Amino acid sequence: MSGVAGTLRNNAGWELTRLRRSRRLWLLFIPVVAGPLGSSIANLLLKVPSVATAQVLGLLITGGLGALVMLDLVALAVGEDLALRTHFLTFVLPQGRASALGGRLLLVTAGSLGAYGLGGAGAWWLAALLVTNQAGAAPPILVASHLYLGLYALLLFLGGVAAVGSVVTRSSAQGLVAGVLAGVVTAGGASFLLLQHQLTVEFPIGLALAGVASLGGAVVQYGRIDA
Repeated sequence: MSGVAGTLRNNAGWELTRLRRSRRLWLLFIPVVAGPLGSSIANLLLKVPSVATAQVLGLLITGGLGALVMLDLVALAVGEDLALRTHFLTFVLPQGRASALGGRLLLVTAGSLGAYGLGGAGAWWLAALLVTNQAGAAPPILVASHLYLGLYALLLFLGGVAAVGSVVTRSSAQGLVAGVLAGVVTAGGASFLLLQHQLTVEFPIGLALAGVASLGGAVVQYGRIDA
């Protein structure tokens, strides 16, 4: 291995190969395609009265799909090896286990965030194209641009929870469940703060920092597993 960057690159390439061979790579296309198309159909069927509201609806749909993809890919990237764990007991790896996981997580988290970003941009553009503002339409409860950025933080947080859950339980399924529960609790907390008019920028920033810390903690703990 030629340094940290080379190690991360090689392991990211290996994870890409695993995703392609298992056909899970197609999951990244779900937010990109289904998000904009699904939100456009919903906008037309529900006759959304304003572009801003349509954009919020589209981002929520795309963000939800992106969250499911993030949880699935992260949990499997961490938990598949831990479910077998034979290489932790039998084989001497040519690199640190933390480095191996770090490259794989880098690919799946960056890929999931990128898929949401493209899908969210597509939903935003289609909402402006298909929806017209009606007179007297109420403003949306959220600012679309703020929601677009805030969902990045949420996805990063959910990925961190899924990674930690997979390491602690040694199971990708349990890590996925932990991520789903974290998403439900986070959505409930954000909704409460929004209704109380106390939802500020500190909330998504906190989620993003917690997500980065959780991903880092999962990588460190993964490298310490020896049984």
